[in-house]
Amino acid sequence: METLITNERTYKIKFTPFEDKCGLNEDGTYLIAYSGHYIDIQFNDEIFDGKIYEESKYKISFFSSPYPFFGEDIEMIKKYFQEEHGVQEFYFLDIDSDEGYVKF
Repeated sequence: METLITNERTYKIKFTPFEDKCGLNEDGTYLIAYSGHYIDIQFNDEIFDGKIYEESKYKISFFSSPYPFFGEDIEMIKKYFQEEHGVQEFYFLDIDSDEGYVKF
């Protein structure tokens, strides 16, 4: 677990490996298989979730808008993931958008 302190707020960041498989073939292999890390970012009792796929390590996708959770810390969070994990693109799931995931 990693810790990030910004503007007097302490975030605990946890990475959990995952593997998603679908399309089981007759020979026991899968048509599609994804792997990566789920990310849980905790502040107090709240948790904000996202994931990074192994195939696109430079891109992080959050499951909801990060603005209410991070507030003014959003740029510090982005900088942390850029410097510590090489992430260059940041997306979040916007259920009101036709695009699905929106870059921020």
